[in-house]
Amino acid sequence: MATKNIIADLNKGEKLIGTNYDIWHKKMTFLLNEQELFEHLTTILTRSPEGNTTQSRRDHEDFETWSKKDRCALFTLLNCMHDDLIGAYEHCATAKEMWDQLRFHFGGTSITMLQRLVLKFEMYKKDPKNSMTEHVRIMSSMIRDLKNAGNALSDEQQVQAVIRSLPDSWVNMRHILTHNENIKNFADVSRHVELEAEREEAIRATALFTQGGKRHGN
Repeated sequence: MATKNIIADLNKGEKLIGTNYDIWHKKMTFLLNEQELFEHLTTILTRSPEGNTTQSRRDHEDFETWSKKDRCALFTLLNCMHDDLIGAYEHCATAKEMWDQLRFHFGGTSITMLQRLVLKFEMYKKDPKNSMTEHVRIMSSMIRDLKNAGNALSDEQQVQAVIRSLPDSWVNMRHILTHNENIKNFADVSRHVELEAEREEAIRATALFTQGGKRHGN
């Protein structure tokens, strides 16, 4: 049951995106252990020279069995990472090679990982599908990831990042927030944008209610 739950989680949205490497690594370790594939992340079996002896045939069968299980481990790793990452790792010849490259790029606080985090944070814009509360929660998580990677942002940097990430339709609000001296930190700007989002939603709801009343009256 636990294995099925982890597979479901990974397929629903908890696939590797880079910043979630630590928890992804733990889940994949458990999953591949349950599937009796974990050894493929730590060892490589090489093909023995061709021969007609009983031992040669046995070695060949062992290698074919190992190769089939290794491909299964490779597929599992690829299936549990975000589509944007698949192209960068599908060339790996073995599961161990892929596992090692992922650890090098995303494990610890490598320069590559930090660069990815910074770029993602600087380019991040609010997804229309997310509420403002969800949006600031995502940004808070990104700020925490940057801090854990050794890049702690100042309060001013955090505030400006939130303002920069707001939709284009919020151009006036971005200007107001930028010049609001009462906004000192992430909590302040988060509270302001969430309140503004609630205000806009209330206005839309009132407008829809009014329009509905007019149609009903006609």
